[in-house]
Amino acid sequence: MDIVITDSSIRKFLDTPADSEMLSQNVSLCGPTFDRIKKIDGDFVYEIEAITNRVDTASAQGVAREAATILTQFNIPAKFINDPYKENLSFPDSQAKQFNLNIERDLVIRLVALSLENISVKPSSKETQSFLENCGQRPLNNCVDITNELTLLYGLPSHIFDLDKLAAQNLTIRESKRGESITTLDDKKNILIDGDIVIEDGSDRLVDLCGIMGGQVAEVDDHTKNILLIVPVYNPQKIRKTSLRLQKRTLAAQIFEKQPDPELCLPVLSKAVQLFKERTGAVISSPLFDYYPANRSPKIISLDFNWLNTFVGLDIKKETVIDILASLGFGGTKEGNGLACSVPSWRYHDINIREDLAEEVARIYGYFRLPSVLPCVNLPAEPKNHLFKTELKSKIFLSDIGYHEIYNNSLISLQAIEKSGQDSSRFIKLKNSLSQDFEYLRTSLIPSALENHKHNQGKADKQIKTFEIANCYQKTEGQELPKEISYLAILSEGDYRKTKGDLEALFQKLRVKDISFEPSKVLPPFYNTVATADIYSEKLMIGYIGSIKSAVSRNFGLTNSLIATEINLDSLVSKISQEYVYHPISEYPSIIEDLTVASEKSLGDIIEAIKSTSKLVKDIQYLDSFKGKHSFRISFQNNEKNLEQAEINSLKEIILDLFKV
Repeated sequence: MDIVITDSSIRKFLDTPADSEMLSQNVSLCGPTFDRIKKIDGDFVYEIEAITNRVDTASAQGVAREAATILTQFNIPAKFINDPYKENLSFPDSQAKQFNLNIERDLVIRLVALSLENISVKPSSKETQSFLENCGQRPLNNCVDITNELTLLYGLPSHIFDLDKLAAQNLTIRESKRGESITTLDDKKNILIDGDIVIEDGSDRLVDLCGIMGGQVAEVDDHTKNILLIVPVYNPQKIRKTSLRLQKRTLAAQIFEKQPDPELCLPVLSKAVQLFKERTGAVISSPLFDYYPANRSPKIISLDFNWLNTFVGLDIKKETVIDILASLGFGGTKEGNGLACSVPSWRYHDINIREDLAEEVARIYGYFRLPSVLPCVNLPAEPKNHLFKTELKSKIFLSDIGYHEIYNNSLISLQAIEKSGQDSSRFIKLKNSLSQDFEYLRTSLIPSALENHKHNQGKADKQIKTFEIANCYQKTEGQELPKEISYLAILSEGDYRKTKGDLEALFQKLRVKDISFEPSKVLPPFYNTVATADIYSEKLMIGYIGSIKSAVSRNFGLTNSLIATEINLDSLVSKISQEYVYHPISEYPSIIEDLTVASEKSLGDIIEAIKSTSKLVKDIQYLDSFKGKHSFRISFQNNEKNLEQAEINSLKEIILDLFKV
């Protein structure tokens, strides 16, 4: 996440002679990145990138703590001051109590609250307004501005309610119910679902969309005299889910979804009370409310100095390691040749193992100081990925013979499923699809290819021939994730025999074993039943080739007849021969003869019958058919001698005899 803070706000926690340029350059080398710097009204404004797992740096005090540690490594004097964790905290024990707060389980990690009275609402000082404007915040009044200022300074949002507008002052933090609504401070009505975190005021009114934005019901205005001040840390998963669904990416939501430090709640509350007293004349009117059901146990991690130096690849002095960790807030005691480090509360979630500590030491010490030496290791060879190799070979070959490769989304629409005649119940539907065009995971590449041909219809002089290689997704019983299968889909206009020939040439190029074509019995619903064949390699079916049903073509707005092929590449790969067989070129020429036979058998059966007559039949090329008569061009060849015409004629007679009635 990106934050915008000023140089003056950082220096409330940092004592250093370093100017803004020196500060930004050195800290960016080893810590949060200063993306942009600009000068406004004598103050420098920094745009800083705080990485996701370092929410502790999303504030002026967090950046200052990093800067104090980093600048010292560059021999620049620097000290972290006004540490909120070291302040003496005390809250007067007021006997009055103007609110009651109930919290449902697992919604709040920690929440502290106080009520304040005798509030005087007015505009903030020019200094405060200038600070908020420079940081991209809109000044409203001295009360709201305090909460926004503290968020920027400490990285923990707080919220205030007009206590007199809360009907029963009997508040409940609970999960929302589907259909409930709340109008937030941006004057937008938000329809909620089950599970959003909200605050109800005791009269069935929602007064806060927790962690994201307050409600208009209890908004602080010029007439406010009494307020309820809360400093919470909410369940991060629920805040993120609600924020993304409602598209309210407020600074508070971005911080809460990364779970800031709950130990910061009391220091921020204390500072808020101090500012309310100074700027509004407020007086505490309730005892402190502190809800902290799961107090975290200390986290201790052992770090061995010898292991650290081996891991980092550089000898770093023990004193330097100790100084770096101590300045970052890590406590510790010596343990043999190492340390038993206690993790500070603000790093509780991102520091878990010794490698995390090593990263902190190396980062502050400076990655640029590490030697530029590649490790001397023997990397194991990657096993061959036959599927990837087959996909690449297929793409190159099909492109070379005139096919155009297409790329489509893995998600398709319900309309495309229905137009192709498929059953939508066999598809996996996304729960949070971006649009109706991308709702279902595809089980076939053909519907998307039909859409491609529709969009390109009439725009090319030549016949359109396309192919796509991509994954399809099938439901799996008892498993959450679908089965991913790599498929090749070929779609071309017109000639079935030409497409089949291209496919056979591809199989030959890939060295697929014993390809055969059989009439289909069960096939996808978009294929023409009487004009589709199953493709086999040995006894394993690997795909289909056939014409698209005319009704399906009309559904997609296509006017030309289309031939479609879909091959299961996962199955095909298992039938590829991994050995090359060398056949020497014969010294003796082949004899080519055209022959016409009369038969009602399928062309495949006729060709197989001709091949079986003699080993001298080397190749058969189909030419044409007319009224039950089929013409072939046959190549005869003997690898040991020249063939005589008499032998050829004899073989032709044998072939013709096969088909006599």
